[in-house]
Amino acid sequence: MSSEHSGVETLPGALKARLPEGKVLAPGAAAEASLPHVTICTVTLNREKVIKEALRSMLSQTYPKDKVSVIIVDGGSSDGTVETCRRMLQDAGLASYEIIVQKSTIPEARNICISRADGEYILFWDSDIIMRPDSLEKLVQASSTGMDILSADVKFTRITNFSEGWGLLETYSAEALDRVEKAPAVTMSATLIRRSVAETVKFDPDLTLYEDMDFCMRAARQGYTIAVHRGVVAVDLNPTSEPSSDIFTGKPLHELTRGLRKKARAKIYALSPDNGLKGFLKYAVKTRRHGFYLGYTVVLPLLAYSILAGNLLLTIPPAAYILGYASYQIKSRGLRQGLKVLALSFLVGLPLSLLMLYYAAKNSLRYISGRVSWKN
Repeated sequence: MSSEHSGVETLPGALKARLPEGKVLAPGAAAEASLPHVTICTVTLNREKVIKEALRSMLSQTYPKDKVSVIIVDGGSSDGTVETCRRMLQDAGLASYEIIVQKSTIPEARNICISRADGEYILFWDSDIIMRPDSLEKLVQASSTGMDILSADVKFTRITNFSEGWGLLETYSAEALDRVEKAPAVTMSATLIRRSVAETVKFDPDLTLYEDMDFCMRAARQGYTIAVHRGVVAVDLNPTSEPSSDIFTGKPLHELTRGLRKKARAKIYALSPDNGLKGFLKYAVKTRRHGFYLGYTVVLPLLAYSILAGNLLLTIPPAAYILGYASYQIKSRGLRQGLKVLALSFLVGLPLSLLMLYYAAKNSLRYISGRVSWKN
């Protein structure tokens, strides 16, 4: 593991904020001195282009910089991500910053952040997120009313250039309602968490996907409050040149299949309070992915039967189902990645969808017996 520090000298406690005798802090300075310290944590890998936008947004925050530390955990980027972070952070006037380069999964990297953070709050800020300058200030202010886990209102976008993303941020922010709503779960894209809560719950290293949903599920079971601040908008920048998928093709198969049962349970929990069969089917229709994967339960047996029976006419519908998907993925990603996604749809998408169906059915049975809640 390698790390870099800002070189900020740490003074003995007795010397910190010491004033000449008879002097008092001005009201504004006193209020600023009472603000809690926040550690902003970003997990990244090969995000050189987009992380510039995230850091630009991060460093524009109106929250006092001497109350902010930044931790970057890089999973071993082969591009200029680390150099970009160093260049933008070293003269930013922060209380401190640290860049840690260590091969890690997302939950492992988040746990590294938790172990290195100081202050009262941790703000997880993804490497493709931008927010308005007053966002951190608003989140801290709202959290002081008793919120343990408070997320910005994250807007997933598909953009052709980053200027478009900044424009969408202004549009969404102008339309935002300034209120805080309790939620069963939130993503960790732009989320403020009390450090004591993060240290207690931590992220499950088995969950290479949906680790945020699982974190919230376990936090809720321990009585922590979770909410979304609708007045703080975070835009998730996703260039149209990069195909989106809930199966991350850059990850090895063992990571994608690791903790699959936990991932399915966390994903269903995130549908709360409508996390029974009805809610899952609505979600499957809306996202189309899981509905498509579940279609394999009919298509694959039918294809096998038609081949074994020598009925070529019967092979046409299931073959068209599979080849149509393959053709779409190849067109979007190229031959190699397209075929990889097709294989992963069998090996990851189908079992994940079946497990989600199982947990949704289980919740429906609990609804019938009156024993289900967000915390179950």
